[in-house]
Amino acid sequence: MNPRRSRLAYVVIRLAVGGRDCYLLRAHPKWGDWSLVGGHVEVDELSDWALAARREAEEELEPLRYGQDFKVVPIQNGPRQWGPVDSRSAGGASTVYEAEWFALVFLRDPEVCLARLPRDEFLLVDLELAVHPPFDAKVAPLLARLNQALPNGLASVPMAWTTSVDETPVRHAATTSAICAVGGASR
Repeated sequence: MNPRRSRLAYVVIRLAVGGRDCYLLRAHPKWGDWSLVGGHVEVDELSDWALAARREAEEELEPLRYGQDFKVVPIQNGPRQWGPVDSRSAGGASTVYEAEWFALVFLRDPEVCLARLPRDEFLLVDLELAVHPPFDAKVAPLLARLNQALPNGLASVPMAWTTSVDETPVRHAATTSAICAVGGASR
């Protein structure tokens, strides 16, 4: 039997907070973990996966708006295909994944933008925690996959803002215990 196929567009949000390299993750209530913004590419988006990235970002970062608050740019050399692996969303069905990766770039002050997001649905994670276990046990392993695929790891992802922000209204996990303390998307 041929494995099923899943096409995904992911949006990576890399932001310097207090001089630390961080990644913004979104709670995934269905799985009880943290993941990247993104999702399935619709049939009418197959010729331009950036449309899927924009749509997913607007849906998952609501009330932020593409073109006003942020834009997305492609990340070159991201992992394009992997699998087959068992899919949690398809009841363990063998699945080949195909993905395009995009970086979010804020068009206005990220502190103002992030303050508009639901606080409990987002988590900033320091780079060192994002690429070393046990973090990837609490988070979908997408950042680890991207880190391994890019020539300079996650440091290759464009920054979402040109300068470091001092504080952010989003929770920040700088230690493994902070990640465990927030408990994923426990709802």
